[in-house]
Amino acid sequence: MKNILILLFSIVYFTSNAQIVINEYSAANYDTYTDNYGEYEDWVELYNPTAAAVDINGWALSDKVSNPLKWIIPSSFIVPAGGTALVYCSGRDEIIGLNAHSNFKITQTKGNEVFMLSDAGGVLQDSIRVYANQNSHTRGRETDGSAIWSVFVNGTPNATNVGAMQEYATAPVFSQVGGYNAAAINITLSSPDPNITIYYTTNGDEPNNTSNVYSTAINIANTTVVKAICYSSDPTIPSSFIDYHTFFINDTHTIPILSVSGNSGAGGLLDLLDGGWGSSGLEPEGTIEWFDENGVLLDKGTGEFNKHGNDSWAYDQRGFDYVMRDQFGYNYALQDQVFATKSRDKFQRVIVKAAANDNYPFSYGGSGAHIRDAYVHHLSQIGDLRLDERSTSSCIVYLDGNYWGVYEMREKVDDHDFTDYYYDQDKNNLQYLKTWGGTWTEYGAPNAQPDWNTFVNYVAANPMVNQANYNQAKSEYNMGSLIDYFLLNAYVVCQDWLNWNTAWWRGMDPNGDKKKWRYTLWDMDNTFDHGTNYTGIPSSDPDASPCDPSTLGNTGGQGHVPIWNEMLTNQEFHDDYINRWQDLANGPLSCTFMIHILDSMIAVIDPEMPRQITTWGGNYAAWQSNVTDLRNFILARCDSMNSGFVDCDTAITGIFDVTVEIVGVGEVEMSNSNIINQLNSGWTDQRFGGIDLPFEVVSGTFDHWEVISATAYVYDPNVDTLVLDLQSDVLVRAYFGESRGIVFDIDPLGTTTSIDINGTIIGAFPYTMSNMVGDNISLIPNIDALYGFDSWSSDSNFLSPSTLTENINFTVTYADTITLHLYQKPTIVYEVLPTGTTTSIDINGVNVSVFPHSETVFIDDINTINPIIDPAFGFGYWSANFNTFINGNSINNSFYGEFSDTIRLNLSTVTAFISGNETICDNAQEKGIINVSFTGVAPFTFSYSINGISQPLIEETYQNPYPINTKEAGLYTLNSYSDAIEIGQIDGEGVLTVLKSPTANFNTFPDTLSILYTTASFTDKSTTETISDSLISWDWDFGDDNLGFSTDKNPTYSYSHQELSQIELYEVSLIVTSSNSCSDITSKIITVTDD
Repeated sequence: MKNILILLFSIVYFTSNAQIVINEYSAANYDTYTDNYGEYEDWVELYNPTAAAVDINGWALSDKVSNPLKWIIPSSFIVPAGGTALVYCSGRDEIIGLNAHSNFKITQTKGNEVFMLSDAGGVLQDSIRVYANQNSHTRGRETDGSAIWSVFVNGTPNATNVGAMQEYATAPVFSQVGGYNAAAINITLSSPDPNITIYYTTNGDEPNNTSNVYSTAINIANTTVVKAICYSSDPTIPSSFIDYHTFFINDTHTIPILSVSGNSGAGGLLDLLDGGWGSSGLEPEGTIEWFDENGVLLDKGTGEFNKHGNDSWAYDQRGFDYVMRDQFGYNYALQDQVFATKSRDKFQRVIVKAAANDNYPFSYGGSGAHIRDAYVHHLSQIGDLRLDERSTSSCIVYLDGNYWGVYEMREKVDDHDFTDYYYDQDKNNLQYLKTWGGTWTEYGAPNAQPDWNTFVNYVAANPMVNQANYNQAKSEYNMGSLIDYFLLNAYVVCQDWLNWNTAWWRGMDPNGDKKKWRYTLWDMDNTFDHGTNYTGIPSSDPDASPCDPSTLGNTGGQGHVPIWNEMLTNQEFHDDYINRWQDLANGPLSCTFMIHILDSMIAVIDPEMPRQITTWGGNYAAWQSNVTDLRNFILARCDSMNSGFVDCDTAITGIFDVTVEIVGVGEVEMSNSNIINQLNSGWTDQRFGGIDLPFEVVSGTFDHWEVISATAYVYDPNVDTLVLDLQSDVLVRAYFGESRGIVFDIDPLGTTTSIDINGTIIGAFPYTMSNMVGDNISLIPNIDALYGFDSWSSDSNFLSPSTLTENINFTVTYADTITLHLYQKPTIVYEVLPTGTTTSIDINGVNVSVFPHSETVFIDDINTINPIIDPAFGFGYWSANFNTFINGNSINNSFYGEFSDTIRLNLSTVTAFISGNETICDNAQEKGIINVSFTGVAPFTFSYSINGISQPLIEETYQNPYPINTKEAGLYTLNSYSDAIEIGQIDGEGVLTVLKSPTANFNTFPDTLSILYTTASFTDKSTTETISDSLISWDWDFGDDNLGFSTDKNPTYSYSHQELSQIELYEVSLIVTSSNSCSDITSKIITVTDD
């Protein structure tokens, strides 16, 4: 793959001299160039620059780098000298004359497709990545065979390349994306390109260079679609792709939103959806944006709209079809998992219906419930009927920014994308017929209709009571689909089928699915006594006979009813029909299930209906009344249908209760898709007599049947199928073998481990034994001394109390392999270095004095090691290769033996001793000293802690002893020590006590004296920090020449003043001493003036 890519990108730029090159291509051929079938297919043009024609028979063309030989040209195909040849990328895989059709198509907006041309030897000749073009544009070499690729707004298929242009202008950049906004916003537009003018619209129209010129921010006050385009002043640069966003202003919803927009003039989208009856032929182009219920954009694209609906087209609120067009260059499909019932996440075509003929308020005088068609399709789909239904997702539609009401997004069934995705039947392998007033061939002309007619004639001419004839018909026709189609239409009392809204098809690809004729659901809104009786059914009341479809004759002229009536003459079909009716009556078409589906769907649209009604008319109470009428009709109809069926067939009797019990472990299917196993044993149902009711073992070790009834039945109890013609209520028991094979194993093998299995010692593995379902098995392993227990494992049975418990038990439920997983216990070797000392080690409480010493350990057990060291040595350190010591380098330690290892006790003959016991005051000028003394060879390296907190390492000192000058109080201990040669032991401790000093302070009164009054009073204000300390002395110095001193706590002092001509200043100081012998000093200035 990598080699291919390297070759690809190098060849793109160096192929001008190649023999045949890719010259031009179009994946945007919407309506400009037709092939020999009159279709607008994608195409690629090949160019021969040489003077001789080249036959490329056997060459390869591809759109995938991963498959460069995807289409081998199957026959002669000439590229003329100096000329061109076209290959249509239609998927037809053929060459007819000058018309070549590859086996693949091109999707330009995927962005991952590459045209690749290889010669007959598989050697890549040319390649070019497929880039998106605007509608009907092409990409090609600037001139035939040149190296430069260009855009052509007017393509030149099979003609000389002229009119080349540069790459498109860059699309405008919006300042924010569309979605919910709580208030008005301002949108700015920009472009990274030079010399650009941006044009925009706000009414849904496609912008061009006559639209509004962007110059300043656009204010959006109401929900609006903004579309913008860039035009360059350079005429060789084509205008950009359009970007567009819907900005919802104060509009929020509980279901997804589809914003559609298009041109508003004649022939535009608004004309289609809001115009008169004549607008039905319009197919306007436009855009869609698909938002979730939170206003988050999921996907968007451009394409075309067209009419959907007939009678409902007369309503103001119309439905429409949408087709995403890859040819327009924006997107190839609506990419989202739109429908909750389907995993499909890409849709080129969708139907958007406003409930059609059940629309509220427009249908039949305001009688619509706005749900019928979607309800019937959804009911069939959820019930797994053998039909093709239009999946449904309720949504809100906005048209050009205007609210347009409650709609349904629907999956288009009569579409080759649908059959291709689900059944691998593409449009070239379909026979698809449709009747709506008349009958036509949707796919498969000209053979589809004649082939169907042949089948209808076969059934008419060959009695189906003959089983061989029936088997032939069954090989071509899906009998289950026929039964479900007739049953469903009878249940819902459809008045618009057979001659209208009927579609059936089959696939022709032998490698695909659904190769028998089968039915598709179409419009199902004229149901449950709503709308016009177009089919002419005998009654549209809820008690209409279940037999009615048989009385309709050849309505529609396509043989459906005659086929139905003829099939009923066959006993197998007849019994399948009656059993299927009861399968549905007791399941998806029961009253309970049908009402549950209706109520759940109404709950989805109910919050949105008030605005629908405000917009289009009617009133909420009337709509609710219509829903109630529908609900009541369904209840009456399912009751009538389920009780009135006996009247349709004189051969059936009953109805009888059927109970199915499973003894043991196994599964039985009764009739169609009714699965009973040990989990729902005791399952009950009601069934008719007079027909064959089949039972079949689906899985399990079957033993025998037991039938318990008031009526005696003749049956073989030992075969795995049972067929009963019920005569009374019946209990059917299916017995399944109770034994299960259990394989016991040990991992790894080759140990001496054994397992006690319910008291029996088993020593050879793997060991297989048969156990009864429900047996309790206990397992107790006896594990090889060199191994430890890790866990148990089981493929299916539950091990109690857990897989991590050594002794376990379990109840046999399934066949199984139970494995005991062991690990090899690590071996721990203990050593003491140096050897020859009297040192011993207590290992897990056992004193060991001979080394090396080894033992095996469990990985989850803790191992304790406490040494008793030879007095001539000191403790150095522990060392290990793999395991980790829990207590760091503590002398008494422990570890988990996770790995085999050697644990060494390293002794030391050198020592560091820390000592000192000093007391200082916290305001002392000098620090305390803690000394560390060493034995050994200098330099010395050590570390220590203060109160357990490690201090910076002292490295390579020659001082011995080493003084630690400190004022930090606490306990000083050593952490480690090594001299120049080895790691040494550590000992001792130092203590530094730091006492709290008092705080000296006093007040003076007055603080300024005069020569007339020279006496001052001094008051002590000193304090101690701790309660246990008290002040014990006061030493005052009054600062004059008379040497005034005092030891009183609060003294009084008089100053003498001889010189009256100047001011005198005296510094008074106080020294206080506390009971812990710590002192403090403070001073203040006294002033004596001449005033």
